[in-house]
Amino acid sequence: MNTPPPEVPKKVELSKVVIYSLVGLLIAGLIFLLAKSLLDQKRDTEQQAKAFKEQMKELKSELKAMQQNYRSMTNKRDSLQGWVDYYTPMRAVIFNAKLRDRVLEITEFKPGDVAKFKVDSTSAVIVEVKVGGNDLSYYVNYLVKNRKGQLIEVSPYELYR
Repeated sequence: MNTPPPEVPKKVELSKVVIYSLVGLLIAGLIFLLAKSLLDQKRDTEQQAKAFKEQMKELKSELKAMQQNYRSMTNKRDSLQGWVDYYTPMRAVIFNAKLRDRVLEITEFKPGDVAKFKVDSTSAVIVEVKVGGNDLSYYVNYLVKNRKGQLIEVSPYELYR
């Protein structure tokens, strides 16, 4: 009977132990770095979420203030709309009055002045300055009262001082 000799345990080479331990340390280091980077990312996202919430609060407060301003401006506009509606039919009259006043500033004669007709040199009193026309043409005439008490509408070219 041949019995095999008892097996002698193999010697583990030192280089394999070193390699396995280095690989294990490298894996542990990678796991540590991965966990650290994940925690850092989590902390960053939490900070961003907190900053976003604060910014949203600020924007909501600004929006609320703007809505209040809009509401007050709408109320003011609505209260002024009554005045505008009242004067809207008279817009042409107001425009003509402004135009007449601007023309009066540059005319030679004002209401109440005494002028003479060029035709016969009789005197007349300027009662009113009439301004009329449209966007493309206009006219300026004087309403004068002559010696007989008649009201006559004449052109500015027919009068002199």
